[in-house]
Amino acid sequence: MHAMTETTITAEELQASEYFHGHRCPAMPQGLRAGHVAMDWLEVPRARGGGELVAIIETGSHHFSGCFADGVMFATGCTFGKGNLIQNPLGKFALTLYVPKSHQAVRLIPHYERMSQCLTMDFFKLRAQGVPPFDLDPKVTEPLIQDVLTKPWTEIFALQEFEDYPFDPVPDVFEAVQCSLCHELTVKSYAQQFHHQWYCKPCLDGIIHARLAPTV
Repeated sequence: MHAMTETTITAEELQASEYFHGHRCPAMPQGLRAGHVAMDWLEVPRARGGGELVAIIETGSHHFSGCFADGVMFATGCTFGKGNLIQNPLGKFALTLYVPKSHQAVRLIPHYERMSQCLTMDFFKLRAQGVPPFDLDPKVTEPLIQDVLTKPWTEIFALQEFEDYPFDPVPDVFEAVQCSLCHELTVKSYAQQFHHQWYCKPCLDGIIHARLAPTV
């Protein structure tokens, strides 16, 4: 097995990540730990810019344990703003961490048995009833958080390694134009030309739809 020394999640990091996330819950620390395990396996540091790492998360929206994504962001430094966080919404709690320089990647996903048990726990039953996570009794929440942080990572995650991960990076665009209709600044790759004028997508859609509208 691959030799790896796992980074310890300190109390300070957990507190900072909870402040970033907004509340205490088990899913965010699970993403936090997944991010660290992936970086430790690949022997890479946290991303400072957008080119060192790419995180691909498979969580969607509006489902249990979606907080996993925030833990991944905090641990890896991959964010939407830097353009190195990609959401592939498959309703899974998986992280693929890719290193553009080496083309290596790892995919981590919690074991099925572990995640399927979540739906039988009081924490998730109460959440399903609409109780906000910050209103839950710590006696319900804390054991789950400690379980995520203290169990051997191999008991939590399955890991798949890629030596040459298929990924086509998209270069950053440093050009912008002014929309001829709304006059707002628009990154050039998102703008289109029509009759030799630049337009943002909403304005161009409005022009085209107006031209296609039937006349009475």
